[in-house]
Parts: sequence; C-alpha cells; structure tokens
Amino acid sequence: MTNNAADNDNGIALTPISVPDSATRDRAKRRRKILAGVVAAVVVVGGITAWVVSANSGDSKPTKHTAVIPKAFGAYTEAKDGDTEWTALSSVNTDISKGEVNLTYRAAGGRAAMVVVSLDPPNFTTDEGTNEGPGSDSMTSSLLGTDGSEKITGYPAGKLGGTIQCADVTGAGRTITRCAWQSKAATVTLAPVLNHHTLVDHNAAGVLRDFLNTLKIEPKSK
Repeated sequence: MTNNAADNDNGIALTPISVPDSATRDRAKRRRKILAGVVAAVVVVGGITAWVVSANSGDSKPTKHTAVIPKAFGAYTEAKDGDTEWTALSSVNTDISKGEVNLTYRAAGGRAAMVVVSLDPPNFTTDEGTNEGPGSDSMTSSLLGTDGSEKITGYPAGKLGGTIQCADVTGAGRTITRCAWQSKAATVTLAPVLNHHTLVDHNAAGVLRDFLNTLKIEPKSK
C-alpha cells in the first residue's frame, strides 16, 4: 500500500460513473472479524454501500464520545429528511447518538457528498489474528475499500489533526474516489457524488477537510 503526502488538493479529474454494486462491502467484511461482536462503523460509496465493516448497523452506540454533526460546511448543506444518496441501505440513521450515521450533503450543480461518521471505533482482529485499530494499514485499507495495491495519498486534515487519506478505487470496471480520516475517537469517510453517481474527484480531500473543520467531537461527560 503506497501512501504519498500531498501539499494541496489541486488537480480535479472528474469521471462520472454508474453506481457500483455491493461486492466491495462483502469483500471488506471478510477482511476482519470484529471483537466481542462490536460493529465498527464506516462506510460507503454512492451505492456500493459500505466500504468497511458494516454500514447500516445503526446499533453500536458511542460510549466515550459525543459529536455535533454539521448542518452545513463549505458549499454543502445537509439534505432534507428523506432525501438521501444511501438508497442501497434498508434504513438510514442520521442520529449520531444511536450509532454510525449515513449522511447526504448537497451543493449546486448536482454535486453531493456521502459522509459516514462513527464514534469510538473498536480494535478488531484480522484474519491472521492480529489485533489492529484506527491508523493501522488494515483499518485504512478497509475504510477506503482498497486491497493494498492502490495509491493512497495523504492530505492535512485541518483542526482535528491527523491525515486525510484518499484513493481512487476500481471495481467492476468503474473507478471512484474515497477519502477517510480516523482517530481513536472517530472515523469519517466521504465519497463524492455528481448527479447521483459516485465518481473520481481529486478535490474530495478538501471537501472532507471542510467537514472535519466543522465537526465537533468531545468526550462524554461522566
């Protein structure tokens, strides 16, 4: 897995594509076993539905942190109730107190962002029995939906610190951009959308940074 740092987000390369199927989610699920039945949260792609462990879980309530999810950030505004790009999910949770949220934000010109936020991501055991968690290569690969061979580029994450990692992932003959940010407190993933199709967009890291700069994560009061 290659991880290259980038100084800026310039160089947009838009390639609208059809919405992929759920094969990526199934492959990601097989990559690891969650400890103690705890479901990690993470995410998605315009219709691929999940690029990690178990999107649409909705039952892993955060135990250590709370978050205030932004209603708007940058050029994007949260979609109204019932308006979602998460059409492949049987139910869409937007209440972070209940667990992982699957959010849709819209901007002008048919642009949208599919965002997943999960608090208190657990460690997990890989198929090889290794215990890993946020920041590990396995977690990054699962969040982005890569198999380890794709080029992963790192970008500054803004006020929350850390690094945004993005990759252009190809599956079923289609290529899309996915970005992720992770810490022990939360994982956040984003997929850019144009006219209801996920796509390649090398400005996605900047969009995720704008979201992170507006997101508030705090320890739960005792």
